[in-house]
Amino acid sequence: MQNLYKLKIKTVTELTGHPQILHSNTTIIDNEQKAELGLRSVDKQGNEYIYLQGVGSMVAGDWVVYNEDYGTTRLTANEVGPVAIAMAAINATTSYGWYQIFGVNTIARTDTISADKSLYIDGTAGRADDLGVSGDLIIGAYSMTADTSNVATVFISYPHVSDDLGSSSAVSYADAETPTGTINGSNAIFTLANSPSPATSLILIKNGAVQTAGGVDYTLSGLTITYVTAPADGSTHIAWYRY
Repeated sequence: MQNLYKLKIKTVTELTGHPQILHSNTTIIDNEQKAELGLRSVDKQGNEYIYLQGVGSMVAGDWVVYNEDYGTTRLTANEVGPVAIAMAAINATTSYGWYQIFGVNTIARTDTISADKSLYIDGTAGRADDLGVSGDLIIGAYSMTADTSNVATVFISYPHVSDDLGSSSAVSYADAETPTGTINGSNAIFTLANSPSPATSLILIKNGAVQTAGGVDYTLSGLTITYVTAPADGSTHIAWYRY
């Protein structure tokens, strides 16, 4: 009987597959490593967590990216890697704790956002936003509620960032647009309907000749074209650009 008991214990400890149900408090901060880094577990609601190292300045609800050594960095623009949400202020590299990677999270730090939106990396470290930023889409994350004081309920499904996806909208094009302004030989300032994005996409043709930016023939600031030399009375100019 004793040998059979030992055999059963060994079999259970060697099980692999779906993470085990977590019975401890996910907001507890360990001041020393008490579990294997990268260990995954689920709670009774099916939300899934991963055990990771902390990092300075972290607060509960911070979005982080983690590396192959399970160290964390508060999420900022242009990051690449798997993403998680800190369940506590695990704010030192000598601290450890649980980070959510799947399910409904009610403490996610955000900018001002609306419900049912894709989420992107925010300009503030550790936060998400619903304002599209090219390359900074958080894949596998969306808002379930609008924020309240920069905290929102979100749904995440093993989120990650790739630095090559995401945009606030499809690219638009302006074709053969005539900049607004008076051509009279003295006015040098003209206005486009939209700001070229990128600015280098602007092709400006005056009297059949392509104009050079950067102060050679003109400068561009947002919507505004300023010619070095005001177009002569009777001149024509046309612009093409993305925005």
